[in-house]
Amino acid sequence: MPGLIPHVPLFPLAQMNTSIGGGAASAPAAAPGAAPAAPAVTATGGTAETASPAATGAATSTATGTAPATGPADAPKGNPWAPFVLILVMFGLLYFVMFRGQRKDEKKRKQMIEEVKKGDQVMTIGGMLARVVSIDGDEVVLKIDESANVKATYRKSAIQEVIPDKSDKK
Repeated sequence: MPGLIPHVPLFPLAQMNTSIGGGAASAPAAAPGAAPAAPAVTATGGTAETASPAATGAATSTATGTAPATGPADAPKGNPWAPFVLILVMFGLLYFVMFRGQRKDEKKRKQMIEEVKKGDQVMTIGGMLARVVSIDGDEVVLKIDESANVKATYRKSAIQEVIPDKSDKK
């Protein structure tokens, strides 16, 4: 994609080696059909031998109209604390989403357990359905079987939910 890659002049390998490796310092050959470049004027008023814009350090644009590549000195400078602050904000949101919902559910469950009264049908954390016979502090006596009059004592925290009576739904 021509718009994404910065323009890099491609020299024949032999010319690139001579300009880098200490051989005869010659200007790169002009493209065929290109007009010869005008001689560059130095600060002392004379002309330089190499007159290509690449040799004089002048910025050039490519035929596709893209801007010349900028160096690291032109990079925008941002706040060095910005990534750290962003990570803290993300952890804050994560904490808020994950733990706030759990706290809300736990608070609702505690309120439900405090409101348990004699005669309520409840489901224990084991899934057993029973009716509350009596409440003594942190313990409840549940009637498991009506016909055999089987009762068991549980802690209030063992109650999963209070099942509303069918007569209350009407």
